Amino acid sequence: MSGVFISHTHSDQAIADALSKLVDDLFEKRVTVNYSSKKELEGGISPGADWFRWIVSQVRESDLALILLTPASIQKPWVVWEAGAVAGASFAQSPDDVRVLPLVFGLRPEDIPSPFARTQLISGTEPADLLNLVGVLIERFSAGLKPLQMMTLGARRDTVIANYVAQINSVMRILPMVVTEAAIQEWLERLDNLEGEGRFSEAEILENWMDVAFGRDARDKQRPLDVRIHRRLGELYSSAGRSADAARQFELARKLTPRDIFLLRRLGKAYLDTSDLNSAGRILEEIQALDKTAFERNSENAALKARWHRQSNDLLGARDVLESAYKCNPNSYYLGDLLGQTLVSLAQIPRAKEVYSQVSRTLRDLRESNVWTAATTLSAAIVTEDAAGERRAIEDLRRLQPSRGELDSIERGARKLLETLSRDSALLGELRGIEAAKGTAI
Repeated sequence: MSGVFISHTHSDQAIADALSKLVDDLFEKRVTVNYSSKKELEGGISPGADWFRWIVSQVRESDLALILLTPASIQKPWVVWEAGAVAGASFAQSPDDVRVLPLVFGLRPEDIPSPFARTQLISGTEPADLLNLVGVLIERFSAGLKPLQMMTLGARRDTVIANYVAQINSVMRILPMVVTEAAIQEWLERLDNLEGEGRFSEAEILENWMDVAFGRDARDKQRPLDVRIHRRLGELYSSAGRSADAARQFELARKLTPRDIFLLRRLGKAYLDTSDLNSAGRILEEIQALDKTAFERNSENAALKARWHRQSNDLLGARDVLESAYKCNPNSYYLGDLLGQTLVSLAQIPRAKEVYSQVSRTLRDLRESNVWTAATTLSAAIVTEDAAGERRAIEDLRRLQPSRGELDSIERGARKLLETLSRDSALLGELRGIEAAKGTAI
C-alpha cells in the first residue's frame, strides 16, 4: 500500500481531517491517506490493535509523511519519534528521496522544535505554501495518470485549495494555545485570583479549562506544562482538602524539577494526607538522598518525617526525629511543641516539661504575638502546670481573634494534652468561649 501518512496528536484531528480531504479531493481518492484518528476503519487504527506496531507499519509503507507541528503536538515526543522513523526509513531506501514534510500550524519560528529548525517548513495555512504542498503531492503521486486525468487534476487544484483554506480557517480559530511564558503568566494570575478569593473548590474547573486551552485530553494528564502551574494547582487542591489531586499536581511539577526539596516536601505531605504511607516513605527517601541533613536542619522536613512515623504507629521514631531536629534548631518553638506533644503521648512527662520550659523561654525572648505563638504558649503552660501562663494564653487568643479553623485545631491539641495528663477539661470551655464571643461581637 502506498500513500500519505499524517503524524498528529489527538487534539489535532480536525487538521488531519482537512488534509485528508484535500488529498482525497485532489486525487479523487486514488491516494490512500492514513492517520491514527481517521474514522474510516481502513485509514485508521483498529479498535484493540497494537498502536505501536500500527505506527511502525504506516511509517514503513507510506510514500510521504506529513508531520503536523502545532501548539499541541510540539509538546509530545511521539511526533518527533514518528518523524524520525519516517526519515530513517526514507534514507535507508533512498538517501536523496525526501519523504518527510513538516507542516506548521499556529506556531512562530522560535516555537519550532530543534529537530525541525533547519528543515524547510511549509505553512499549513499560507496560500503560497499550500500551492507548494499541492505541487509536492502531484509530483509524488501523479505517476501513471493519463493525460486527461492530469488535466482534470490541474483544473481541480485551485478549488481544492480554496475548500481546504475555508475548512482550516475554522479549525485555526480553536487551535490550542502555545505554552509560552505569557500564556503561563496569564494562567498563574487566574490561579492567584482563585486563591485570593478563597474559591479553592473551583480548582478543578480551572484545570479543565486550562486543558482545553492547551489542547490536553485525558491521555495527556501526566504530561507536565510548567512547574509553577502544577505547584499552584497542587496548593489549591490541598487547600480544598483534595489531597489526591494535590499529589497528582505535585507529581507533575516534580517531573520538571526532581531535585526541588521544597516541592518534594509538599508532595510527601499530600501523600500523608491520603494515608499513602508507602508513597510518602519513598519521597522521604528521595529527600534524604538529596540532603543527608534535611531532617535535622529544616523544621518542616523534620515535622513531615515525624508525622510519617506517627501515622505508621511509630511514636519512638517520631520522637527521635524531632529530638535530633530540635537539638539543631533550639529556637524553633514549632519543633519544640511537636516534640513536647510526642513526649506526652509517650508518657515521658519529665522530658516533656523540660522541652516545654525551653519553648516558653524561647517565646518570651522572641516577643512575637500571633495565634500560633499563643497556642504554643497554652500547650507549654498545660504541660508545665502553669495556671498563670494558661490564663495569659487564653487572653492573648481572645485578643487575636483566631478563625474557626484555627480555634478547632487549638482545641484539639489542648484536649489531647489534657486527656493524656488526666487534667481537668474546664480550659476547653474557655476556648469555646472565644468563638462564642466572636459570634456576638459587633
